[in-house]
Amino acid sequence: MDRSVIYFNEMHMDDFCKSDELLFFLPVGISEGHGKHLPVGTDTYQAEYVVEKVADKIDKKSVIGPVLNYGHCRATSKLPGTLSLSFDSLRGVVYDILKGVCRNGFKKIIVISGHAGTTHMVALRLASEKIIEEFDVKIMLLSDYELAYELKGEKVSKNDGHGGEIETSRMLDINEELVDEDRGSTDVEYPRFLIIKDYNEYLTEGMRGNAEKASAEIGREINNYVIDGIIEKINEHFF
Repeated sequence: MDRSVIYFNEMHMDDFCKSDELLFFLPVGISEGHGKHLPVGTDTYQAEYVVEKVADKIDKKSVIGPVLNYGHCRATSKLPGTLSLSFDSLRGVVYDILKGVCRNGFKKIIVISGHAGTTHMVALRLASEKIIEEFDVKIMLLSDYELAYELKGEKVSKNDGHGGEIETSRMLDINEELVDEDRGSTDVEYPRFLIIKDYNEYLTEGMRGNAEKASAEIGREINNYVIDGIIEKINEHFF
């Protein structure tokens, strides 16, 4: 295994003898409605793209695990194209995957989710917390949108959201052929403090924000910001 970046499924049994020296990346996506202009695999495409770019750019021996293409949705659960696991199922699946990763000798684990839903991220966090209690490993967990949304109010509107300018711009940079030219714009605000029963009342277009303003140039700036931010934290936490 001479390459600096290798995919888990390409490894041979003998390659695992030095797993403790490698970074292990677990990309997490989801199939979820993202408005009429974006593919339902948007969060998966973003997670895979970011993981591949980070692993390549950080210049450390790295393994990219098989993408987990399922997560948990509530707000978008009724949109066409959404496939959602229950909270407990997601927590259990991620725990089992990470347990297998640890048993194969990896000690430096980075979980990057393209989906940033609150309960989705809590499920990932609870699974990760259980793992570090049971194994002598370090886990870094984030959604790339925790970094991308730092640019709200600077590069894009502070009210941008799901399927909006940021997400559409990022996908235009990643693979513009998957982005439809007929893009929407909605000004959606959720009522503060209210527990919402049916988000379809607010997500009538399956999105929030102004996707009409999206561009590949903005997307490239945001993607690079995310990639560089993740690399900075990996170096801080693991090296």
